[in-house]
Amino acid sequence: MSALAFRDFSHITVRVCDLERALAFYRDGLGLRQLFDVRLDGPGLDAVTGAKGARGRMVGLLVPGAGKVSIELIHFEHPPLTRPPEGRHSGWGNISISVADIDAAHAECVARGLAPLSPPVEVGGVRMFFLTDPDGARVELIEFSGGHTTSAAWNGA
Repeated sequence: MSALAFRDFSHITVRVCDLERALAFYRDGLGLRQLFDVRLDGPGLDAVTGAKGARGRMVGLLVPGAGKVSIELIHFEHPPLTRPPEGRHSGWGNISISVADIDAAHAECVARGLAPLSPPVEVGGVRMFFLTDPDGARVELIEFSGGHTTSAAWNGA
């Protein structure tokens, strides 16, 4: 069986308990370049988090020397993440792979029996859906507007 029609590796999302502390490490300490800082909320975020009224903040950071690959730090105000959930780490939240057509990718995943966690939804101006691997790690398939293939490129890097 051939691979889905992937376009590029996009980003890694890291769930953090304290966004300012994480920015001090990644941006200020490691020297990653800040690309964006957005507030997140609405039905799309509710769908991907499974929490009604979910809201948070995401900061994208470009990894110097890694092309257009970025790390996105996400902090949830609701539901709050003040410490790692029992039996889980805060750490990375998912890997993300961009596709040209999110609806076609979703249909292909369903056809392959991969069981997406939801239909494609729009969050923060991009469309996405999530899958889980056999060990429960989250994998995001994402479609950017304007033909972009990574969150860094989509945000002007």
